Amino acid sequence: MKTKLLVLALFFSFAGFSQTIPIYTSFPGTNFTIVTPAAPLDQSPTGANVFWTFDNLTSAGTNIDTYAAPDATQLSTYPGTTEVQTITTQGMPPTTSTFFLKTDAVGTFITGASQGDIELNYNTTNAFLGQFPLVFGESNSGAVAGTFTYQGTSGTFTGTLSTTVDAHGTLTLPNPLGSDYLGDVTRLRIDQSLSFSIPPIFNNIGTLTQTTYYYYDDNAINIAFRYNNAVIVSGFLGINETTETHERNTGLTLSRNTVAASQFEIYPNPATNFITVNTAEGQTIAKVSIVDMQGRNVFTSSNVSSRISVANLQQGMYFLTLEMASGASSTKKFIKQ
Repeated sequence: MKTKLLVLALFFSFAGFSQTIPIYTSFPGTNFTIVTPAAPLDQSPTGANVFWTFDNLTSAGTNIDTYAAPDATQLSTYPGTTEVQTITTQGMPPTTSTFFLKTDAVGTFITGASQGDIELNYNTTNAFLGQFPLVFGESNSGAVAGTFTYQGTSGTFTGTLSTTVDAHGTLTLPNPLGSDYLGDVTRLRIDQSLSFSIPPIFNNIGTLTQTTYYYYDDNAINIAFRYNNAVIVSGFLGINETTETHERNTGLTLSRNTVAASQFEIYPNPATNFITVNTAEGQTIAKVSIVDMQGRNVFTSSNVSSRISVANLQQGMYFLTLEMASGASSTKKFIKQ
């Protein structure tokens, strides 16, 4: 009876994990394939144990996510920023979108964003995303405010931003050139609505309405697919523009050669001096690597021991990747105290 109870407890702990988004950002260095669907994707299913199938996707380019600490100018412009996310679209020349993030004891916030011609600085009221990890059904909403610039014009904005972990289930991404992606995912929805003004005379001169979906792979702890739709309308500024992007995680969704979350655990987490790696019976570890939030490799070993020293690491969040002798791999995050 005790054995059965332990097995049930283990099952439910994994089930709970599978409906949890542990961290907002993607894994540093993640490569996304920009795709164009032949018809609008049906992203309407919400709730528990739902199914999405996104097919007839044509590749249209690539994006790479990188992360860095803010420099002095960025920190002065976007106070409180702890991390700068840059999404680089490959091309001649490459283009970038930059997001300024703050993570503290309260949670994770957006302090600024720069995409194309528009820059938003949430310097009056930061955009609160939530205190991660977020679980299925959790939601957050609040006011945002700050300043904007658009093609040399400056002003202010006010509005709202909400986040909801609105669904979990199975995502299928058919791949005509190889194996289909079929993964358990948990979805984060972000909605933003802003109104622009140029005080003291020109109020409510335009709006921005934005909806973003992130589909997090439950085993890989990374974003498998993301979608963004932003509509900016302003007669005053002479703009009426809709931007829509679809991206699939290139490495993750084109290969299902991953270790299930239930086959791999690390503890203690948070860790102080050592972490211990446990794998399911029959799994042989070939290589262990640890990467920090800036994407820098801080530890690699092929002489693998189940006990790894992290005493020399600085405090913060890290990603540990296991590569198995079978060729499968998986990544989990941990906190160094």
